[in-house]
Amino acid sequence: MVQKIRVFQTIKWVFAGLAILFLGAVLTVFFTFRASLPLLDGTFISSSVAQNIQVDRDKNGNATLTGENRLDLAYATGFIHGQERFFQIDLSRRMAAGEISELFGPLTLNLDKSNRVHRFRARAEKATRDMSDSNRAMLRKYVAGINDGLNNLGSKPFEYWLLQKEPEPWTEEDSFLVIYSMFFALQSGTIDAEMHKYFLSQSLAPKLAEFLLPTKTEWDAPIQADEQPWRPQDIPSRAVLKDHNTTLTFLQTPDNPVPGSNNWAVSGDLTKTGAAMLANDMHLGIRAPATWFRLRLKIRDGSLDISGVSLPGTPLIIAGSNGYVAWGFTNSYVDTSDYVELNLNPLFNQQYLTVDGYKDFVLHREEIKVNGQEPVTLNIQDTIWGPVIDFGTGTSFALNWVAHQPEAVNMGMIRMEQVKTVQQAMATAPDNGIPAQNAMLADRDGNIGWIHFGALPKRIAGDYGLPGDWSTGKLGWQGWLDYDQRPKVYNPEQQRLWSANSRVVSGDDYANVGDGGADIGARQQQIRDGLMRLGKGLVEKDLYEIQLDNRAIFWQRWQQQLLTVLKRSGNPALAPFIPDVENWGGRAIISSVGFRLVKNYRKRVYEAIMGYITAPCGEKFSSCDYKKATHQMESPLWRLVDQRPDGWLPKEFKGNWQAFFEQMALTAWAPVVGGDILLKDYIWGEENRSSIRHPLSTSVPLLGLLTDMPEVMQNGAHEKMPHIAAQVFGQSERIVVSPGHEEDGLMNMPAGQAGHPLSPYYGAGHQDWVAGKMTPFLPGKVKWSLDIMPPK
Repeated sequence: MVQKIRVFQTIKWVFAGLAILFLGAVLTVFFTFRASLPLLDGTFISSSVAQNIQVDRDKNGNATLTGENRLDLAYATGFIHGQERFFQIDLSRRMAAGEISELFGPLTLNLDKSNRVHRFRARAEKATRDMSDSNRAMLRKYVAGINDGLNNLGSKPFEYWLLQKEPEPWTEEDSFLVIYSMFFALQSGTIDAEMHKYFLSQSLAPKLAEFLLPTKTEWDAPIQADEQPWRPQDIPSRAVLKDHNTTLTFLQTPDNPVPGSNNWAVSGDLTKTGAAMLANDMHLGIRAPATWFRLRLKIRDGSLDISGVSLPGTPLIIAGSNGYVAWGFTNSYVDTSDYVELNLNPLFNQQYLTVDGYKDFVLHREEIKVNGQEPVTLNIQDTIWGPVIDFGTGTSFALNWVAHQPEAVNMGMIRMEQVKTVQQAMATAPDNGIPAQNAMLADRDGNIGWIHFGALPKRIAGDYGLPGDWSTGKLGWQGWLDYDQRPKVYNPEQQRLWSANSRVVSGDDYANVGDGGADIGARQQQIRDGLMRLGKGLVEKDLYEIQLDNRAIFWQRWQQQLLTVLKRSGNPALAPFIPDVENWGGRAIISSVGFRLVKNYRKRVYEAIMGYITAPCGEKFSSCDYKKATHQMESPLWRLVDQRPDGWLPKEFKGNWQAFFEQMALTAWAPVVGGDILLKDYIWGEENRSSIRHPLSTSVPLLGLLTDMPEVMQNGAHEKMPHIAAQVFGQSERIVVSPGHEEDGLMNMPAGQAGHPLSPYYGAGHQDWVAGKMTPFLPGKVKWSLDIMPPK
């Protein structure tokens, strides 16, 4: 008996010891995790600042930095970026440089190989050498701030503990790499479009390719009116399909959204205050924490008071208001790249033909470090036009891209801090080193304007829609469009301006800037029409409501077409769907069954018709993707659906369009037809749930419980309406502001300021963003205050 008691006691003590060890381990992890929280209160001494800086945060972590000079504010900006967001900016620089496999191993090696071809680290190093002395001084202060912020955390950011890596110091060229990362985010589609048009042109009958790639549609809503009205395309003879596979083939490419944004402005004649007003919501991938960091910068003598969103990794306000001028951006989708078809020397294939004869390829050997395995060497061939890109077609192409040029990136946007009028802001456009953007501008005197910011190539007159031979000198770039040569609009007669990633200009201006894969104009048209309905005496709420406009105008004709198909059908499986389609409500709202039915039906019809028509392209070029070639596919698609021409369906349908449409409906709604989902539960919100996650949460068990935003049903859709909302894509911010009246402005953010899940304001503002609740543009009442001071 005594022995049994001793055994039980031993077991008890063992378990108690294990419990203590486990608790100790948990506490160690917790306090290590917690140690990397940023400094919010107190004093921080730094020899990098000249005078005192006050860092105030409100309850949501929105920061106001107040100092005596711009250099000190740059340091303080870097300090809070380094403390709050270092892991996120590390990912940005590594993605742009093709160095992310050093953290994640072979999983991201192909991405690194693709991105390293552009050699952006070498280009960033050159950009730092080309800076003006004043900009270099500011960037150095910012870099010093990032590194001091990182080094004065109680522990390295928690992500590096999970990855078992050490964070590497920030450098000046890293800030340029963050800008280059935005070129990937915003211009990859422009690069893709030209080559996929080439694939189509090489595999389809010329008249069919022309029909599938329209340059104008009925949805266009440019600021500059077209001289010639749009007219419907002629459907080619069915002879263009004579070599097509006769069976039904669906497009298999994902239905990805178009990276872009909305912005618009109204003149002071329309507002209550007499100052112009701007609205901007930039559409990007949504993650936790948010892409942007809300910031207000103030110099105590009143020479600077600028508010808006900064891009962590860079020291500037990207969109916002300086009290005199407000500005915001949408991706312009002008033509900023060209593929050059290379003529190789038949006697020596390491040379290519130029105007000056054959030249040797320049070979760069790049080493990619890979976590957990030996480094990988990447050989890159370079030409006078750019790197060689291999598509496996047997033809060599070089990519000539604005991002490869010295003019692509700089700190020119700092001038926006001091502009006092729209015209002064417009004058900065050619020298702002950012991806080409539609800059929407509004000033406190009531003026509004639009212009492209960023470098735009000046081309020799010619056709650049497809890759061409530049060795003759008949095609090529001749420098850059200056201020006088680029399109612009100032104080238009209608007192309203708008852009939404679609074609904005017409005529000669359109010819000068070219088409870089612009979005179809449905969203832009809906914004324009919404603005035109507004009267006078406008306040911020009036513009904010357009940002949340979820009316499904684009899908109205599809709803009518589908309803006709269902009522004509004798198939009893389709009859139950008629009431929901007929009473669909015309909005992309959570509770709508009808919108989900209509949207998915249209998607299935598109995948089937265009899959059948473009099938030869996929057979000849494995990477051919019609959606990457154009975003104007609705125009030819609707012509076919509306006209129902003979010979344009696979043989299995025997020319019966009604049978085809019925089959598309049945396959689009297969979960309901098959009984997996009840029709009443087939609501749009179930398909359109947000999924805002930390980059590591899918790989680290249970981390998402701390880091990810709650998955919720959303109004809006991922395309073709102002309220853009998808699972991992949407309005990365909403801003409505009138310069001089910032206290009345509005702003929402999807995932908050903090990068640390134990922060008291982690995810703050998310619920307001989801609900479309108007929240202030400026930071609120101070809750935490940190003083950054020089040594005494």
